[in-house]
Amino acid sequence: MLKRHNLFRTQTETLDDQYFDQIRPRLYELQGNHSQSGSRAGRSLGEHLDSACQFVLTVSQLAQVPDAQRALILAATAVHDLNKLDPQGRKVKVLARDRPFLRQQLQALGVDIWVNSEVELELVRRLIERHSGHHSTDGMQFLPEDPQLKRWAALLVGGDLYDLNIPASQRIPKVETELTVALGRRTRLFSVGLTADRGYLTALLLTATRHVLETHGLVTLALNPQGFILLGEDFPPGDLMPAIAQQWQQTIDQVFSGNTTQLVRATKDGIKVDPQAVQQNPEGAIEAVDALLVKKFRGYKAPKVSQDIDKYSRDAGEAAVKLALSLGLKPVATDAEFAVSEGLKAAYLSYREAKLSPGEVWNRIAELTGLNPQQRSALEPFNAQYGRCLFAAPAITQGQKAIAPLLRDSFSQRPSAAVTVPPDLLAAAYQWLNLPHHRPSQGLTELTAYIEANPRQRCSLGTTSHPVEDLISAKMPPETKVQSFSNRLPGGLAADPKRQGDRLAALAYQLLTVGTNFPKATKQDPFYLQFALPSGSSPGLQRQWKRFLEETAQTHEEGPVTLDELQLYRDYTLSFKANKVVGMALPKKTDFVHATVIIPVFWGDVSYSLALLKSLRLGLEMALAWDVGFPFVLSSNPDITANWVTFGRVEGIPSSLQPLLGSGQYPRTGSLQQGDRPHDLTAEQLLERLRCLGKLAIAVASLPKKDDCLYDLARSLGRPLSLYHVLLRWLLREHDDPNLEAAWNRIKEPLTTLLEGLALADQDQVSTYLKRATQVAAGAKLWGNLSSRTAQVEPFANFIKALRSKKDHMDWDTVFAALVQQYDTRLHRIRGYRVSAKIKEFYDILRELLEKVYHSRPNLLLNDSKTLEAAYLFFLQEARQTLKADNESDPDPSS
Repeated sequence: MLKRHNLFRTQTETLDDQYFDQIRPRLYELQGNHSQSGSRAGRSLGEHLDSACQFVLTVSQLAQVPDAQRALILAATAVHDLNKLDPQGRKVKVLARDRPFLRQQLQALGVDIWVNSEVELELVRRLIERHSGHHSTDGMQFLPEDPQLKRWAALLVGGDLYDLNIPASQRIPKVETELTVALGRRTRLFSVGLTADRGYLTALLLTATRHVLETHGLVTLALNPQGFILLGEDFPPGDLMPAIAQQWQQTIDQVFSGNTTQLVRATKDGIKVDPQAVQQNPEGAIEAVDALLVKKFRGYKAPKVSQDIDKYSRDAGEAAVKLALSLGLKPVATDAEFAVSEGLKAAYLSYREAKLSPGEVWNRIAELTGLNPQQRSALEPFNAQYGRCLFAAPAITQGQKAIAPLLRDSFSQRPSAAVTVPPDLLAAAYQWLNLPHHRPSQGLTELTAYIEANPRQRCSLGTTSHPVEDLISAKMPPETKVQSFSNRLPGGLAADPKRQGDRLAALAYQLLTVGTNFPKATKQDPFYLQFALPSGSSPGLQRQWKRFLEETAQTHEEGPVTLDELQLYRDYTLSFKANKVVGMALPKKTDFVHATVIIPVFWGDVSYSLALLKSLRLGLEMALAWDVGFPFVLSSNPDITANWVTFGRVEGIPSSLQPLLGSGQYPRTGSLQQGDRPHDLTAEQLLERLRCLGKLAIAVASLPKKDDCLYDLARSLGRPLSLYHVLLRWLLREHDDPNLEAAWNRIKEPLTTLLEGLALADQDQVSTYLKRATQVAAGAKLWGNLSSRTAQVEPFANFIKALRSKKDHMDWDTVFAALVQQYDTRLHRIRGYRVSAKIKEFYDILRELLEKVYHSRPNLLLNDSKTLEAAYLFFLQEARQTLKADNESDPDPSS
């Protein structure tokens, strides 16, 4: 079985924590590969039991069931499908009354710790019987029972029905009926979903929607990748979109108010303060400007500043410079004065954002800093943005303390943010959010807008786009390329168009940039790994996932979190540590995580294919952890369109990796019927392949070269037998005289597992013949008189040499007879004895290889000669070890 681990580090304080930390992993370990049929086809038994248990945990808490009884109901739910756990296929009623069998199943999952008496075991048994109506088939229904048993059984029945694969119109009323019984009041289910996924932006929208609906008395029952399910008596009347959009805007503002430093940028023109920083956190913006001025102070370079002073002095004229000097307006001469001049420049740019003219700006600066009218007039000939700051700074007596009041005044001059929600945000809420009430179709309105729109704003793939604007690189994820083309042919453009997008697209990118722990500087394109909670997940599982992401992000709060790759390749364990350049750029706040989360992954200066392999290995290790089991999508594009039908999906697989990675669609083993499993590459099989490659890489290559070796091995799987040649080449590259026997001991297990998983017929044939030949060679000691690589492969090398030198007039009988005679003479000379029969048997096997696999065409075999020679060498090590082990176990030579 594939070795797996737990990812969450949960403190088991409550019953919910105990389930997610101990019981849920055990469910998948035992029943994750148990497929189901009929109305539950496509989901493993482990997934079904987990879904039912999460349902019971959530609803039993709403029903205020005491924890002791909650634990018993949970224990019954974890094993309620006893007929599927019994190898004999007996019925649930029979199995539930078989107390030893029932206790055995409870112990296997570890839930027996909650069942401490015969009375409690009887309650568990009755709940299991009731979940499918078996209690009413005999006299057991007339025995006394707990009056609450009907309510508790309804919890189990509702959880059992919740993931039934039938139309929702039939399934939901059944679940609502059981919820009504369990909660003791009329209960309905309401679904809220998304029509589009915009990453962090729509995650905040779903969070805002849950907040508004929960204030109206609804309760979240379960989460899906594209929304969530609420329960309550009735859905709130009226139009809730304005309130949702208002809450959405508030959560967006809270994000930017905590990330002001990214909205204040030092550019070549000066320090610029983004309008969002002014609206959401003006004091934070001033602190960010002050921090940048400190950097300017430390980075002061007198020669560069002197060049600027000379330039702007020449532009203003000698008379203007003399007048300024006579009034005490001296040019910058120290680092402190330079920092003040940069602060004045930042204030100037902020005033200009308020639409003030240059003259009005300097009038405000002179008034607030104490410059007299003569000095203000003397500054007029100088450049307003650069020259005046360089000459005015030394005359400001307050120094750098004068900058904050200037910035506050400039902020007050800027247009204030509207109190109401922006129209485009409200329109997006209407368009992206599906609430369970009737809403008039907007199709005719959208068609009219498309017809009347400017052709450059039309979109043939959807509705007419909103007004587009240039996207600023500083507000986008690293190396993100977004293009909005007009309907014109590109031949008429003078240069590459600038990156553009509508305001919401720009906001979505900006949220990803601001809300993610990206590395400080990178020139490599990231891969984007998106995880989703399984459909029907409880809010408790969401809390576990958020807690893990938050704790892992705290490993490095200012950058990505990477893995200890040596531990990953050697022990298959995930050990996270801080790194400035490579790793996962996790969200800074858990508000960005609803049912889905997108994680950029950086691997430094490596090729696309290698980054894909490393990202996929990371995604599979996390997704297939016993306590996770989340579907995922891996892509180099941040705009991932995921349908979450398949457990794992990879986009953009290069042709060189397709023999290894297949189609890019990876179901879980338990979701496939037994007959379909040999034909589909599952996520578990792919993880096993990648693990074997990683183990082979560290077995033959040094740690600095392991990534190059990993890529060579992955690329060689187009013809799996060539793995032997790649491994031998790396051994010879890394070691002058490698110990082949020790190397074979290291690579034998992962190599065998990898080749068995690939299972190609032609490769199996070649391996069979070579292994037979090496067994003969090991038994008769058919090799040279040295322990070197060339000596060990000597008889096979002679075979290759004979094929290469064969003349057209020679038949194969002559060629192989000469080979036998020549090598028999060779061994007699160096060993003093003859083994003609063994040598003939050896070459007869190689002749079969030539005739049956290569159809007596030596040119085909010669093309594979290096691969065959490497495989022969490794098989010889295996045969010698097998022979040695047999001799040690049976030392009698006559046996």
